[in-house]
Parts: sequence; structure tokens; C-alpha cells
Amino acid sequence: MQEALTNDAVRVIPGIPQVIQHLPTNALDVSDKMVVLTWVVFAVAAVCLSKLVWKPILRAVEKREREIDDALQGAANARQEISEAEAAKRQVLHQTERDARMMTEAATRQAAAIVAKADADAHEVAQQRIREAERVIQGEYRKAFEAVRFRASENISNIVERLIRQNITEEQKRAYHEEMLREIKL
Repeated sequence: MQEALTNDAVRVIPGIPQVIQHLPTNALDVSDKMVVLTWVVFAVAAVCLSKLVWKPILRAVEKREREIDDALQGAANARQEISEAEAAKRQVLHQTERDARMMTEAATRQAAAIVAKADADAHEVAQQRIREAERVIQGEYRKAFEAVRFRASENISNIVERLIRQNITEEQKRAYHEEMLREIKL
């Protein structure tokens, strides 16, 4: 009768294999044997997972942590190097600015000295030209003065010669003197 009940209790469900459909209904009953087997399977699964999965995962995590630590250390080193490079750059800039200022000041002093020397040279050349022009003017003045004296002496000698050739009255003498004074103008 129990068989009849078991057969009646199991209905055929399409899509589910027959072997599964005909399992005994006491499969969910807890027994000592089942507890021990469960613990054995759990232990074997734990050991397998530990060897095959857990340790590689831990190694990968540790490796990743080391990589992260190395990256953080590298970033810290890079920040330190950047700050040192910035300090060196600032120092070089300050040194360059000082050098540029010193060069500019030296060039300014040199330019002022060159301008002063050129000014002094130009002044000296101008003074030489002025002295030369004064000498030339003095020479020309002497020549002109001598020419005027020569001309005056010629005129006087001509007048004296005329006076000697003629017998002149006092009135004629005054007239000749006035004429002579008009002709000789210095």
C-alpha cells in the first residue's frame, strides 16, 4: 500500500528527468551520516578553495597593495622632486635676474662712459676747428688789412704825385683831402 501511495504521490512533471522525480521523499531527513558527510564536503571545499582560490586572491591583493604603496611612494617622491625642481628653478630665476641687472648696470655705465668720451672728443674736435677757423680768419684779416693798407698807400702816393705835379691852393688841398677820405674807408 505504501508503494501505491508513493506512486500516487509522484506525479510525472514534464521537463524534469524521471530519476529526480522518483527520488525517495526522505531525502531531506537529517541523519548522522548526512551531517558527517556535509562536514567532510565542507572541509574538502574549504581546503580546495583555500589552496586554489583564497591564497591566489590574497597574493593578488597583497601584490596590489604593494603596487599601490609603491605608487604612493613614487607620487610622494615625485612631489618632492617637483618641489625641489621648483626651488631650483626659482633660484636659477633669481640668479638670472641678478645677472641681468648687473649686466644692464654695467652696460649702462659703459654706455655713459662711451657717450662722455664721444662728447669730450666732439668738444675737442669742435675746439680745434674753432681755433683753426680763428687762425684762418686772423690770416684773412691780416691779408685784408694789408690789402687795404697797400691800396691806401697807393692812393696816397697817387694823390701826393698829383699834388706835386700841380700847384694847388689851400682850398684845393682841402677838397683833395675830403676826396681822399671818401676813397679810403677802413
